[in-house]
Amino acid sequence: MITANNNATNIFRVEADNITIKGLSIIGAGMESAGIYILASNNCNIVNNEFSNDTLGVYLTNSMHNAILNNKASKGKRAINIERSNYNTIMNNNISSQRFGIYITGSEGNNLSGNEVIMNSNHGIVLENCKNNNLENNLANSNEDYGIYLVSSNSNNLTGNTAGSNVLYGFCLVDSSSNSLTNNEAINNSRGIFLLRSAESELTDNIVSNNGNGIQISSAGNNYISENQVSNNNISGISALSSANCTINENVLLNNTLGIDLIFSNNSTVLNNSLHEGERGINLQDSGYNIFSDNEALKNRYGIYLLRSEWNIFSNNTVSSSLDHGVILVNSSNNNFTSDIASSNGGYGVYLTNSSRNVLNNNTASGNSRGIYLITSSGNTLSNNTLRDNREYAFLLSYSIGNTLSGNEASNSSRGIHLSTSEGNTISGNTIVLNSISGIFVSSTSSNNIAFNNYLNNVFNADVKGGSFGNVWNITKTEGTNIAGGPYLGGNFWAKPDGTGFSQTATDEDGDGIADIVYKFSGNINTDFLPLVGSSESKQSVLPSKDLDTSEIETGSNKTETNHTEITTNETKPVANKKKTLANGT
Repeated sequence: MITANNNATNIFRVEADNITIKGLSIIGAGMESAGIYILASNNCNIVNNEFSNDTLGVYLTNSMHNAILNNKASKGKRAINIERSNYNTIMNNNISSQRFGIYITGSEGNNLSGNEVIMNSNHGIVLENCKNNNLENNLANSNEDYGIYLVSSNSNNLTGNTAGSNVLYGFCLVDSSSNSLTNNEAINNSRGIFLLRSAESELTDNIVSNNGNGIQISSAGNNYISENQVSNNNISGISALSSANCTINENVLLNNTLGIDLIFSNNSTVLNNSLHEGERGINLQDSGYNIFSDNEALKNRYGIYLLRSEWNIFSNNTVSSSLDHGVILVNSSNNNFTSDIASSNGGYGVYLTNSSRNVLNNNTASGNSRGIYLITSSGNTLSNNTLRDNREYAFLLSYSIGNTLSGNEASNSSRGIHLSTSEGNTISGNTIVLNSISGIFVSSTSSNNIAFNNYLNNVFNADVKGGSFGNVWNITKTEGTNIAGGPYLGGNFWAKPDGTGFSQTATDEDGDGIADIVYKFSGNINTDFLPLVGSSESKQSVLPSKDLDTSEIETGSNKTETNHTEITTNETKPVANKKKTLANGT
C-alpha cells in the first residue's frame, strides 16, 4: 500500500518508456494530482493496481502505446484520465464511485475494452475531441448522468458495449459525426441512445429496451439506423426531431409508445421496419418529404398517424389488427399512399380529418369497421383502391367537398359509398357490389355530387334521400369503353345479384351500350338519363373490367344523344328513330 504524504503531488510520476507498475494499492492523491502520472512516455504497463480516494487514478498525457489493465479504482474524480495520448489500451478495469470513470480528450486510436464503469456521479466513459477510438464490450451502468458520452468526437467505433440504468442517457453523442454503434445494449435509461447535432453515424444491431426514448436523434442528418431491436420504451422507440436525410431500415420495434416518431423532420427514408404492439406504429408530426415503404405495423393502437404533415410518400406498407384505426391523417395534406394494406383494424382502415389534396391509390382496406373515412376533408383523390368486407362502410364521406373516387372496388360491406353532408364529389368508374344495405347512399344534406360509369350490383343500389339537390348520375354520351365493356360513357350500370337489375334486363336496340329508356330512382327526382347495359358476359359478372380514364369528361344531368327520345312523366322529346322512356328502380 502506498499512501500520499502530500495530497497536492502525484504519487508516481513517470517520464520514461517501458515502465511497469504492478500490484500496488495507491491511496490519497488529491488536489488534481494522480496516483500514477505518465508524461510523454511510451510502452508503459499499469497492471493489477488498486486506486482509492485519488483525484486522478491514472493520468496519461502525450503518451503512446501504453497499457492500463485489470486495475480497480473507487472514490475519486477520474479513475483514468487520458489527454493528447494515442494508441493506448485500456482493458478490464473496474471503476466505481468517481465523478467520471474514464475520461479521454484530444486523443485517437485508443482501445477501451472489457472495462466496468459503474455508479459514477456524472458519466461513465467520456470522449471529448477524439477520433478513431474503439470502445468494445465495456459496461457503463448506474451512472448519474450518461453511461458513454462522446462530445465533438468523430469516427469512433462502439461495439458490444452495455449502458444500463443510467439516470439520463445510455449513449449520448453531441456534435459528433461518422461514428459507428454496433451490437450495443442500452437498457433502462432515460434515453437509450441519443444523438444531438451528430451526423453520418451508423447505428446497427443494437438492443435498446425499457428506456424513456429508445433511439433519438435531434438536429442531425444523414444517420443510418438499421437492424436494431427496440422494445418497451415508454416514450418512443426510434425518434427523429428536427432531423433530415436519415435512413431507418429493418428495425424490429415492439411495445413502444411511439414506434418510429418523426417530428419536424424531412427527407428521410423509413423501410422494412416491423412495428408491433405499441400506441402508434409510425407517428409523424409537422414533417414532410419522407418516404415510408414496406413497413409492417401490427397490433398497435394506431398503425400510422400523421399530424400537420405534408408531401410524404407511403407505399407497400401493411397496417393490421390495430386496436383503433389503421392510418390516420389529421390536418395533413398532399401525402401519397400507394399499394398499402389496412386490414382487420378495430376502427377505420384509413381515416382523414381536416386533410386535403392527399392521394390514395391502389390500396387495400378490408375487415375494418370502416374502410376509408373522410370527414371535413377536401380535394383528395381516392383511386383504384380495394375495399372489401368492412363491417359498416367501405367509403364514408362526411362534411367533405370536392373529392374524387374513381376506379375503386367497394364490396361486401354494409354500405358501399356513403355521402353524409358532402358535396361536389365525383364518383366514377367504381365497382360497388354485394353490399348489404346500400351501394351508394346520399343524405338529404349532400348535394351537387356526380356519379357516373359505376358498376352497381347490390340488392339496394342507390339510397338517395329527399332534400338533396343537384346530384348528377350521368355525363354527356362520350366515346370510350365504359365499365360494362360498352363503346360509350354515360351513366351507371345498375345490376342486382339475382340478375333482375335494370341494366341486366333493359334493351339496347342500337347496340351503343346505353339503355333505350332512362333509369329513374324510386321515390325522388334523381334520374340516370344514360344508364349502361352490357354484353351477355358482363350481365352475368358481378365484377366488371375497369379499363377507363374519366378525368377529362364533361358532366351533365340531362345531356342526351341526338338519336334518343327522353320520355318523363311531364315531357316528351321526340328525336330521330329511337325513344328513351322512363323506368323506375332502386
